[in-house]
Amino acid sequence: MDRVSFILQNAKGKILDVGFVACSLHERIKENFPKTQIFGVDIEEVPKNPNYKQGSAEKIPFESEQFDTIVAGELIEHLKHPNRFVKETRRLLKKGGIMILTTPNRNSWINRLTKNYHTKIHLSLFSYPELKELLEKNGLKVEKFFCLPFTEESSPGTEKKWFYPIRKVVHWFLPRSLQEEMVILARKE
Repeated sequence: MDRVSFILQNAKGKILDVGFVACSLHERIKENFPKTQIFGVDIEEVPKNPNYKQGSAEKIPFESEQFDTIVAGELIEHLKHPNRFVKETRRLLKKGGIMILTTPNRNSWINRLTKNYHTKIHLSLFSYPELKELLEKNGLKVEKFFCLPFTEESSPGTEKKWFYPIRKVVHWFLPRSLQEEMVILARKE
């Protein structure tokens, strides 16, 4: 299963997409859910829409306990203070609500070989145990976790498109825990 399919299968109710402006994922969410139930926040300038707000993921400008699902696709690694973001997520979720988070896997085989993820824009890289600890200490219980290889959809800015077929072959031989992208579903207790 790819990350978009996982998100679409698990998202429900009132949805907040954090960091949505430059992400094709938001368009897929809009195609599959009622527009009145989809909200977005981004630090970048947002389209004119009463459901969208400009703001930081570390101080999200929405009222507490109003979302059933929060989606954060390829976001947390760009934050200086990821703990603040996780606290905000917990504040915004209704009891029993879920956060679906995707982020690069610091322990992936490609990062171990190349340190490719260690860039100026990646401020907070995680292994699964570190991310699980961060979520759970903030009252979000991890219910589902898996790793995937990066695809052109999940990393559209890459200039190394020739590398995707090689990655595909390598992934047949490696454990999933060494794949590049982590996908986590965590529930507010």
